[in-house]
Amino acid sequence: MPVSASISTREAVLCASQADVMFSCVDTLDARQIADLLAASFLIPLFDVGVSIPTRRTTGGSAIADVCGRIDYVHPGGPMLKDRGVYDPVSLRAEYLRRTAPDAHREEMQAGYLRGVTEEAPAVIALNMRAASACVMEFIARAHPFRHESNAAYARTQFSLAANEEEFFPVESFPTTTIPQFARGDLEPLLGLPALRAPKSEAIA
Repeated sequence: MPVSASISTREAVLCASQADVMFSCVDTLDARQIADLLAASFLIPLFDVGVSIPTRRTTGGSAIADVCGRIDYVHPGGPMLKDRGVYDPVSLRAEYLRRTAPDAHREEMQAGYLRGVTEEAPAVIALNMRAASACVMEFIARAHPFRHESNAAYARTQFSLAANEEEFFPVESFPTTTIPQFARGDLEPLLGLPALRAPKSEAIA
């Protein structure tokens, strides 16, 4: 059921909360935070996938430093994307400033209040499909276990096409923190976020 709305809207959150499994293929950190909170609040398994093509400066301009991807499987009650360092309050704030107040973002970067962000080249479809395929295989590995060892050894997969390397991280690699939103379902405000609170008319109805 397509929803023509940002995942950061109440409509999209309520629709996504009915899923049996979630695949997060978003481009921003705040959208990943929403997916993370959705998975925790409604006890939905979450597969998060992302790609990156960081660049480095050269005398001639810039060059590709790496071509890489990441797939995380988050099971309810286990380490969240936040626990794995995918996002944190500082990076969320930096992303927000960069999008809504670029001048303020630039000033805080120069003042040293924000960490630098590696410049990236645009992702290409071949890289996206490589990561998407790996993400779907992680789902299949759990729906129809085929590995010779436990899936718990594959909480995260990272690959580098530049180095031709693939790394796997077990669930024990990450801390697990408890959050107030865990298993709270559709209690208001949704996901514990005031911005997703039901309108007064809806709450009265």
